[in-house]
Amino acid sequence: MNENLEEQVDSLRRQNFILMLALIVVSGTVATYLAYQSRTTGKILEATRQQTAPIIQVYNQIEPHINHQQLDTFKNQLIAYATAHPDFQPVLEKYGWHPTPPTAPAVAPKK
Repeated sequence: MNENLEEQVDSLRRQNFILMLALIVVSGTVATYLAYQSRTTGKILEATRQQTAPIIQVYNQIEPHINHQQLDTFKNQLIAYATAHPDFQPVLEKYGWHPTPPTAPAVAPKK
């Protein structure tokens, strides 16, 4: 009986060792993959920053001169057009803008 128990304990120890070794290998593989992804993403981000820097610089130069009242007027005209022409709404949605239809004015209850 003791012999059988010792064999089981040894077997469990071997199994534990193999599982721990597998855990170390898998952890190392995941860590290596994440380091590679981080390095690759960093390079892509730096390239994107270099490409967008001139555009951002131009925007920062012209932004103070933008007539926001004209932009709001244009935005309201687009909303009115999209409300009158539902076929145009997918165009606005394509660019991430989901205009809400104008709500009806509140009517005072009759007395």
